[in-house]
Amino acid sequence: MPLTVSPPNPSNKYQQYLFRTNVIFVLLFTSSFSTPTRYIPNLRAYTDPIFEQLALWTGTLILRLQEPFIYQLTSDSTGAFIHSLNLIVLALVGAWLWGQIQPNLNYSKISYAFYTYIRYYLALQLFLYGFNKVFKCQFFLPEPNTLYTPVGKVSKDLLFWSAMGSSYFYTVFGGILEVLAASLLLFRKTYLLGSLMAFGILTNVLAINLGFNISVKLYASFFLFLSFTLISPYLQSLYAFFIHQKVSKSKIWFPTFSSSKRRFQYSFIKTISIWFLLFECLVPYFKVNNFNDDTQTRPLFHGAYRVTSFTKEGFSIPPLPTFSKRWKRVFIHRRGYLIVQTMDEKMQDYQFRYNLTSQQFLLEHTETLIEYPLEYQQSERGDLTLNGFIEGQDIQVRLTQLDWEQLPLLRQDFSWTIDAIL
Repeated sequence: MPLTVSPPNPSNKYQQYLFRTNVIFVLLFTSSFSTPTRYIPNLRAYTDPIFEQLALWTGTLILRLQEPFIYQLTSDSTGAFIHSLNLIVLALVGAWLWGQIQPNLNYSKISYAFYTYIRYYLALQLFLYGFNKVFKCQFFLPEPNTLYTPVGKVSKDLLFWSAMGSSYFYTVFGGILEVLAASLLLFRKTYLLGSLMAFGILTNVLAINLGFNISVKLYASFFLFLSFTLISPYLQSLYAFFIHQKVSKSKIWFPTFSSSKRRFQYSFIKTISIWFLLFECLVPYFKVNNFNDDTQTRPLFHGAYRVTSFTKEGFSIPPLPTFSKRWKRVFIHRRGYLIVQTMDEKMQDYQFRYNLTSQQFLLEHTETLIEYPLEYQQSERGDLTLNGFIEGQDIQVRLTQLDWEQLPLLRQDFSWTIDAIL
């Protein structure tokens, strides 16, 4: 038996109009501003060029924005918020035209199809984010350069990301909850429970995004809106149960199957759809054999290094705060960056490549795009010596590896009592 939903009141034209508006808005939003997928067809490739130009036109000609703005539909860009406003206007106009063209709609069937679409779409998003946490890819282990940055100089979003990434248990726990909510959304008997779980999870996600200024606020708000939409047919029943401790059965509609053949067809399509969702979400991890990103092999030279000797133009510079541009530490990031931390705690990023044959590091300044080759030597312990010209100066740097994985933040200590901590 498929999902049961409550259609709009046939005698309430205002309620019907809002329902049609919601249908158009959700369909437009999910087809133009959603998480990219690998195997499920992604309509964004076709709709984005149109909607981005519309956002640019609205921002410049209607809203009269004076300063240049990002009109592309990226997360929390000005263009994304303008796009959402455009979709609301289009939905309001489209809902009125729809009502004029088809005044006698079968709202029972439309609402059934609409809520089913939302269930599967929201389940897909929760699966994507949930498995990303379960396999420790969303909140990854903090990189060495982050770990050696003073906490007061770390932005709120990076600080939150690092704290989450340092805890394997909590990250996986959060991912399991999202996967569980997604699974419950796919079945009629557990659909309401899954919607309530999703609403609670997404409320917390939105609060985190707002509190730590993480740039997925619009996404999170939309997902929360979808979960509320799924709960809305049951609001009166939930109010009666939780406030008055009374069981009130919702007025719901669901299709019935007159033959076993139709029932089999429904079950077959449902099964294939669920497996396809799981295929989309899980295959990427099987392809790279990554089920715990914390344990994945890091690139060669990855890590943190302390500068034990720094010579510039033949002069040895001591590690004193007065020499603010002297190198203090060097970090090699897993995403192909070499990061220099100077004595004043500032960071300078370079795109990083290496040539094992010529024993060279190739550093490209991220702003000027000038490339600097540095010769390197590596000891058996992993310590490095760098020689060459960088930004017009001849330098020689000796680097000693730091055991960054033993920093207090990364220790997986646990104790039931405070005795072990004291």
